[in-house]
Amino acid sequence: MKARDGFTLIEVVLALTALALVAAICYGAFHLGVRAVERGEVAVVTAQRLRVASDLLIRQVKSAVPYPARNRDDEVYPYFMGSATSMTFVTAAGQEGGGGLARVVYQVVDDPPRLLMTENRFFSPDSLGRGPVERADGHATVLLDNFHSLKFEYLMNDGADTEWHQEWNGLEDEMLPAAVRVLVDGLPGLEVDTWGQEIPLMATTFGDNSGEVGEEDLPEAGDEDEDDNDSDTDTGGN
Repeated sequence: MKARDGFTLIEVVLALTALALVAAICYGAFHLGVRAVERGEVAVVTAQRLRVASDLLIRQVKSAVPYPARNRDDEVYPYFMGSATSMTFVTAAGQEGGGGLARVVYQVVDDPPRLLMTENRFFSPDSLGRGPVERADGHATVLLDNFHSLKFEYLMNDGADTEWHQEWNGLEDEMLPAAVRVLVDGLPGLEVDTWGQEIPLMATTFGDNSGEVGEEDLPEAGDEDEDDNDSDTDTGGN
């Protein structure tokens, strides 16, 4: 009998199997490439946002000044209040109106987690010492988001005690912290789980009084920037 030209069933099955393997390999390589590009884009965006937020934090924390606040008991203390999720102080590196002194509030909020910054140029020793500590006057700016958690720590360095604290109270500590540490967990695209930055305060690093203040440091009445809204609000500054 004359033989017929063509492929056997086994040959067809083998050819289709080989084609499927090649297609699977090509798809896997393409998928990995797309994911790598996406991760790279996320890492670039995260790095840019983190750089902007850290630059502002470094500039304002380094320029924190021992501005005197006065509570209702007429106690004078350097205005700096901090917790694990918020801090407020007076800085010489205000961003609005061309710089100068400003009271800033950094606060972590949930749902979703974000770091907000609010700046106020109108304040006085009485409004600082007698107003609510975490009151955010004005428009809040989102400095950083898309993270799991963010916390602040404060370095005590008075010669006898050198350690990081979870809270800072200028009235009780009677000085500014030596440094502030920022710890952020869960930023997408970063190779490390926790990103950290330690920021020294120039007022305590190079100052002669370690950020301490007294009655003689209170500004003259004509030099104060009064904020009637803050002055009329109770509590917060003891």
